Amino acid sequence: MSQDSQSTGPRTESGKATSSRNALKHGLASGTILIPGEDPDEYDALLEALLDQYSPANITEELLVHAMAKHHWLKDRALRLQGSALAAAQPGELPATFSVLLRYQTTNERAFHKALATLIAMQKESRATLEQFVSQRRPPRAAPEPETYADPVPGEPDPASAIASFRKFRAQNGF
Repeated sequence: MSQDSQSTGPRTESGKATSSRNALKHGLASGTILIPGEDPDEYDALLEALLDQYSPANITEELLVHAMAKHHWLKDRALRLQGSALAAAQPGELPATFSVLLRYQTTNERAFHKALATLIAMQKESRATLEQFVSQRRPPRAAPEPETYADPVPGEPDPASAIASFRKFRAQNGF
């Protein structure tokens, strides 16, 4: 066979895009999160729920939440594919792809829990740091004790009434 008759692969962009999905069997090792047949709105709802629940405070925490969503999504895909494979298999036999699907399920389950543990540890550390700053603040000063005066001495001005008069004078004159 001459070299001219051998295929050189797709040449157009649409042909290249189609060809890039030739080996896509289950999408568990692909670079894309969603595969044909999956609902992007469902994935977005999962991601939004996780973002709402964990309220990431910085980009690192947000990346961990995105990783959690991805790994949860891929774990669920592996479970769905396991169910389909078992349904299509002969009774009493495990499908040939079952062990691979099980491996992808457990790998994504572990990755989800690792991202979750890392996120929780980061958020706990952030809270502890904030609490340190709060605990180092000076305590608020106590209000001064009200002054008590002895009974006025006959013939001398009453200190309590003198203070009250001074406060009234100050308030009336804008001091």
